Amino acid sequence: MTWQTIVKDIIFYILKVLIVILLIAAAFIVGTMIGYSVVGGAGEPMDVFNPEIWQHILDYIF
Repeated sequence: MTWQTIVKDIIFYILKVLIVILLIAAAFIVGTMIGYSVVGGAGEPMDVFNPEIWQHILDYIF
């Protein structure tokens, strides 16, 4: 193995990890939007990004 193949393998590994993290974040965002608007029937899907909504959720939990 040369240092070029080692660097190439490391870069591919880091890219794979970043892609998985981005997919998890996208699934979380889409899931909260669907859960808030469709399942919860609370309003518009974009309302889930309102900080007041999250404060209400945290107050309810704690």
